[in-house]
Amino acid sequence: MAVLIDTLQGLLNEDAASTAGTVNGVGSARVAVVSIHTGARSWTASLARRGEAAIRPSPDVRGLVYSLTKSMMAAAVLRLAARGVVDLDGPAEVWLPELADRPNSVTVARILEHRAGLPDYGGRRDYHAAVAAGHAPWSEAEFLARCGVVGPPIGAFAYSNIGYLLIRRLLTRAGGAPFDEVLRQEVFAPLGLTSASVVERAKDLDGLLFGPSSVFGESPVAERYHPGWVAHGVAAMTAQDAARFVHGLSTPDYLPDSLSRRMRAGLPVNAPMGGRPWVEPSYGLGLMVELDPQVGSSWGHTGGGPGITPVAYHFPGPQPLSVAVFTDGEDAALAEWMAVEAAQRLR
Repeated sequence: MAVLIDTLQGLLNEDAASTAGTVNGVGSARVAVVSIHTGARSWTASLARRGEAAIRPSPDVRGLVYSLTKSMMAAAVLRLAARGVVDLDGPAEVWLPELADRPNSVTVARILEHRAGLPDYGGRRDYHAAVAAGHAPWSEAEFLARCGVVGPPIGAFAYSNIGYLLIRRLLTRAGGAPFDEVLRQEVFAPLGLTSASVVERAKDLDGLLFGPSSVFGESPVAERYHPGWVAHGVAAMTAQDAARFVHGLSTPDYLPDSLSRRMRAGLPVNAPMGGRPWVEPSYGLGLMVELDPQVGSSWGHTGGGPGITPVAYHFPGPQPLSVAVFTDGEDAALAEWMAVEAAQRLR
């Protein structure tokens, strides 16, 4: 493990050197928490780049996992599908009357895989301006009013946070409970994610891992951000539980094998991934998936938002392992490379 720690420490230091020309290095990673799970064993360490030892976090610090929450939501939907509550391939409007005017080809599965022809707010100036200004988040109704439910052609990959806002509504309706309770029942409790919770109030950000953000400059993220800006909802947990989550997705006592395989059966996304470790990137049901046989398959998700980048990926094989990395920066490439490097060193 000492060699691995030195390697990951080197990646942090290299990132610091590459961002030396930025304004105060805002948005670059200063620390990281790395957790590795192999089923019976877990290992977690916190790292700090050169000169930042004083802010090295506790290994059990919690962080917002941003879009890794999508994988948890997809897992909850698949659990409902396994019990016959939700039909993955039937019209989504059965649970989502908001889509009644869309074609029947808009299915639950297509929403989960970002191929339902739904829009996103990621490129909207009004969204980014409101977040940066520290405004109160839009309600679900306002997100839908501003963005609508008509986007790119159905069947084409188009990342959609609005789609997962609708999945949140589906989960509360089909699960018969509030969103946080559905995730607790279907994901957190079955997989033993004791640190996990849904974060809905600004005051619940206190104590979470954050670095300086390019969105807020020198202002602390926890003082300026509201988790409601993640329209579909966002969970927080330790890196150890993030690794445990992606590892648990492949266990037969959690999901039936047919659904587990379908979840990670990704379709190519044909999106640029410059500087990141992806060779043949694809997307399954709530999972980012690497398909290239030379690199080796893996699946999980990368998150991104103010002050933290969380990644968690499972690497199958004779000795399967899962790796989660939380950095206090806003560079997906660094966190992903650290996860891949850890897996390659240990396989």
